Amino acid sequence: MSASFTAGKAGVPPDAATDAAGLRLSIHDSIHLIHRKDWEAVAKEASIYLRYDHLSALEDAMAQAMGFRYALFHDERYQPVGIACFQVLDFEDNGSAKAEALCKLGNGLGARIRRDMKVRSLVCGNVFHCGDHGAHFLPVVSRAGQFLALEMAMEQIRVDERLQPRVSALMFKELWPGQREDAEVLLSKGYHTLATDVNMVLGIDPAWKDLDGYQAALTSKARTRIKSILRRSAALEIQELPAAAIRSAAPDLQRLFDGVLAQSPFIFGRLNVGVYAQWKEHLGDGMMFQGYTLNGELVGFSAAFVVDDMLDAQFVGIDYARNQQHAIYLRMLVDLLRFAMKNKLRRINFGRTAEQAKSTIGARPVPMGVLVKHSNRVANRLIGPFLRKVRPAAFEDRSPFRR
Repeated sequence: MSASFTAGKAGVPPDAATDAAGLRLSIHDSIHLIHRKDWEAVAKEASIYLRYDHLSALEDAMAQAMGFRYALFHDERYQPVGIACFQVLDFEDNGSAKAEALCKLGNGLGARIRRDMKVRSLVCGNVFHCGDHGAHFLPVVSRAGQFLALEMAMEQIRVDERLQPRVSALMFKELWPGQREDAEVLLSKGYHTLATDVNMVLGIDPAWKDLDGYQAALTSKARTRIKSILRRSAALEIQELPAAAIRSAAPDLQRLFDGVLAQSPFIFGRLNVGVYAQWKEHLGDGMMFQGYTLNGELVGFSAAFVVDDMLDAQFVGIDYARNQQHAIYLRMLVDLLRFAMKNKLRRINFGRTAEQAKSTIGARPVPMGVLVKHSNRVANRLIGPFLRKVRPAAFEDRSPFRR
């Protein structure tokens, strides 16, 4: 059975694909069912996370754990003008206070909503990367038209009877400041804005040629902290791992990553870290993957991607039994900074979590948000007021720089 279909099937009116700027839509269950040249005709100007090789490696690694859908948008001449990736996966609460608050809606409905959201979610975007990496369009499509086209694709995927179990939460991930006005068209479609925890971003001064130059901009207390991190982590052996080494160490890398994931308040996708070997083969020096060993034993790893002028930190794995004594995580933050300065990058996106530790390096909080909708209309109306009240986790912001 073919895993692709076009607008006009699955109960969608024949002209549904032309509702958004006259676009025609086709949806596919696998990236391997799409002609590479059609996808890359649009993706060549997009984020590296939307490139064909990146997505095919992710799908191959995660096909048993989650679902994937891909959309191609064509103009009236059937030329590709837009692409989008969607992920179908479980949202898991791992003991967060925010999920408990959902249960306060009353009459047991909050608990049911919470269970539904844990069971199945349909996401326009990539849950394994911070930011908006779900779609890209050529400039001929307006921003408002893009969101309407994506919402049309989202609905067509949602009503597909082959999608089992049925999804409960629909999400557009993840908006930076400045993107929200364009996305407001989705509010009329029943979506709610939900503030997520901030991304921690460090702007790199061109004057910082190396770690000494960076430290010259710090307060005395902050310099002492950096020296302490370097001293405590001195026993670590730190190496850039090539694809073959990542593949060989995959079981240990997975164990370290799972240890970090176990401490997360939310789990939105459990990455198979073996995919890093394929990504390293595709990207080479465009991907940083450092292994941390202590007396010959792997005790940590850190992964990041070069995206234009930014180093985009992704996941880490840590042996927590050794973390405090050897400052493994803090050393990873310093090494990300070193890598960015060496490669003359202008920003580091450190991502979410551990905001206070990242602020001591100099990262600043950037507010982020998603657009979310419950598939049940009654539940969707009830959760709206609550979602609008959700605020990012609080932390003490400690700038290290001299004023």
